[in-house]
Amino acid sequence: MNRSFKSPAGLCIIGVFTVLLCQPVKAQQFNAGLFGGMNTSQVDRDGYGGYNKLGFTAGAFANREFSPHFYWQMEIKYGGRGVYHPPDDNGNGYYKTSFHYFELPLSVHYLHQEKFQGEIGFSPDILISYVAYDDVRNKVPLEDKLGGNRRFGLNLFAGVYYWFIPSMGVGLRFTYSAIPFYLIGESVRYLDSGDFHNVLSLTLAYKIVHP
Repeated sequence: MNRSFKSPAGLCIIGVFTVLLCQPVKAQQFNAGLFGGMNTSQVDRDGYGGYNKLGFTAGAFANREFSPHFYWQMEIKYGGRGVYHPPDDNGNGYYKTSFHYFELPLSVHYLHQEKFQGEIGFSPDILISYVAYDDVRNKVPLEDKLGGNRRFGLNLFAGVYYWFIPSMGVGLRFTYSAIPFYLIGESVRYLDSGDFHNVLSLTLAYKIVHP
């Protein structure tokens, strides 16, 4: 079953980003930069456990202060997620999926002593491509190029960052699907209604513009 958000929702999110960043800067701090790193992920409700799937993530960010120590931040990023289940000693049980997403995260950050940063936010995403592999490591033929997964999704995330120098820091972020990216069927319990992405990201960031 393939259900998705209507595209106007994505346009509304982009509009919010534009309004936030195009307001007069005045004396408020503004930063922009780049980041990159690794995702380790699993899919909840698919029967395979463990953060075994590695993927690459990278993007750009811009933020501005709206209150002392508090910042709005928007990002444009790519992220790879999925599932990896290695074969057993007999070569059986192999399973792998790869999802490639374009994301537009929006978050609020709290910066303590210019070094310790906490963040919380949400992230609309667009599924670019999807591929699955079966037990004999062959690609699974798909009637739908997205495999029945939603093209448009929404995630919630929280994380921490440590800026070891003013222009460079390392961070850890936890991201979880706010809605199932694949619907199994109608269910009384929301968490039983489909599959959910569960992702940990470790990234290194560089501020091009900083205080």
